[in-house]
Amino acid sequence: MNQKRSWAMGITILVFLLLSAALVSAGGGQEQAGVATVNYWAGFTGPDKLGMQAIVEDFEEANPNVDVEFMTAPWTEVFTKFNATFGSSSAPNLMVMHISDIPQFADRKMLNAVDGLLAEMGVKEGDYPKPVWQGQHYGGSQYGVPLDYHPMAVFTNVKMYNAAGLDANMRFTSKDVFLNAMSKLTDGEQYGVGIGVPHAHTMRYWYGLLYQAGGSFLNADQSEAAFNSAAGEKAVQFLADLVYKYKVAPVHETDIDRDFLAGTVASLIEGPWWVPGAAEQEGLEFSTVPFPTIFEQKGVWAGAHTLVLPNQDDKGKKDGAISLMQYIAGNTVAWGAAGQIPASLAVINSAEYKALPTYKYFKQFIEQGDYVHFEPVMKANAEFGADNELSPVLNAIYGVVLGESKAAEAMEQAAADVNSILNK
Repeated sequence: MNQKRSWAMGITILVFLLLSAALVSAGGGQEQAGVATVNYWAGFTGPDKLGMQAIVEDFEEANPNVDVEFMTAPWTEVFTKFNATFGSSSAPNLMVMHISDIPQFADRKMLNAVDGLLAEMGVKEGDYPKPVWQGQHYGGSQYGVPLDYHPMAVFTNVKMYNAAGLDANMRFTSKDVFLNAMSKLTDGEQYGVGIGVPHAHTMRYWYGLLYQAGGSFLNADQSEAAFNSAAGEKAVQFLADLVYKYKVAPVHETDIDRDFLAGTVASLIEGPWWVPGAAEQEGLEFSTVPFPTIFEQKGVWAGAHTLVLPNQDDKGKKDGAISLMQYIAGNTVAWGAAGQIPASLAVINSAEYKALPTYKYFKQFIEQGDYVHFEPVMKANAEFGADNELSPVLNAIYGVVLGESKAAEAMEQAAADVNSILNK
């Protein structure tokens, strides 16, 4: 190689090295020095995905030392990937789960208890509705920081209520008040309320009514079923009576949401996630009111999402995940706008949250926060909870609402099946 060519090649190499160094210092590499990449996974696939994405982007702007890889997919896929990647560099560093999902992963040491982190994050019990805070506990430890809760409430068709001489914002404070209103709303092909079969919500309605009647799903130490009681029977019989005795709900109804939108039923019992879509329905004027109080005390089923911290060895990623967890927990206005009720009392009482156009609908869900009832936080709930279409409890309720089973017999059989699951 001649001297001139050698000199030119040397200049080329020097320029390449200088450019490479400049790119790395400007962030051109895969991961900048001092920047932690946090894998954040959740099962959000609707409007809630966009709400959470907005929170993540705000966090990244405020925390340039943390890069968040936000992955969403259907829940089953999220959990399958969590199992497959656990312990690897591609595993999630922060996740969202339903509180009912915690046991299956906590029992396998895949989640960190967060008791020792709460003070560090400035998170305390008084910041949340009492039942929502208590719902994060499993096996004597707290595994989650509350993100939201989502109870049932009644969506009312304003035009149909007004036509029946009723206020669409009326409160159903007793069985008689509820039945009187549903009777006035029922006329020919129009019914007062939808009670769908098959639909997981049917069990959720029953669950709230069970506690209203003074009952409980399991006994005090959660060792056996307790719903095979007068309260359990009253609750399921009331649902069947709406169809066959009082005739204010369609027989063998299969799609409560469709029927409400079509004007077949004047009242729909749904969760807050239904608000954003309903608000966009052209020509639909609706209101929301709390779940009916039918029996002796207030009570309503609810589910909840929680922020959980997977077990991990990388301190930088773990610290980044804790920072993200803390930020999300206190900045959930966008999450609330997407159709969930933020768990933080500071958020739901803030002027920013109350300024949401949909707040007028959400506030009816919020006022139920002190008397929500969650399904048992235990591994066995995966088999007998409302989300399992093979649940013996769900199918026992279906049988009664379809007019195929007697309430007492259905509750006894379902309790026996639950006890078999608990005693495996």
